[in-house]
Amino acid sequence: MGWLALLGGLVILYLARIQQGLVTFETFSLIPVIVGCVLISAGWPALRVLAFPIGFLIFAVPMPDWLVDAATVPLKVFISNVVTNVLYAAGFPVAQNGVMIMIGTYQLLVKDACSGMNSIFALSAIGVFYAYAFRWHEKIRSFFLLAAIIPITIIANFCRVFALVLIAYYLGPDMLDGILHDLTGIGLFVVAVVLLFLFDTFLGLCFALVRRFRNRAAPAVPV
Repeated sequence: MGWLALLGGLVILYLARIQQGLVTFETFSLIPVIVGCVLISAGWPALRVLAFPIGFLIFAVPMPDWLVDAATVPLKVFISNVVTNVLYAAGFPVAQNGVMIMIGTYQLLVKDACSGMNSIFALSAIGVFYAYAFRWHEKIRSFFLLAAIIPITIIANFCRVFALVLIAYYLGPDMLDGILHDLTGIGLFVVAVVLLFLFDTFLGLCFALVRRFRNRAAPAVPV
């Protein structure tokens, strides 16, 4: 099995290298190569020990462009819709055309970076590592934590686009270039990580209440 995994990975690496634009497959090929080397040199016990760090390398594999494009456009449209509806409900002179938000005399284009795909991928890596390191024995809690990553990232991206639109409206679109735009991107990720930890705390409180309720409801066993 070790030799099969090693040779399979090398074949994928060779085929991806002789083609153009197959960076995803070329990077992914390193994982079966590593698996094969571990099996050949140390066997299945070592592979079981190293299963998580080797599997975690999947986050080092860049997503294919077709997948990014297929997910980016719906996310941009959804975030644009929500931001426009919230601002319109708040009384701002705002309209929308696809991913173009028109507020006042300005037109703002929601770019790919505001869709949140990069944040979803990075936050997924953090969430998986956090669940493995601290919540490994709580499978249900880990599942809910990982399932909340995409909604949390969308909420954080909404906050970023919402803030950028208000900055453009009050200070002008020129303020969106440069360091301010980068700071909102950093703030987006910080907000997403904080929301992830807050949600984990909320899950902990919920599970603690459930355990306490079960202990109280359990019948007393006579000694």
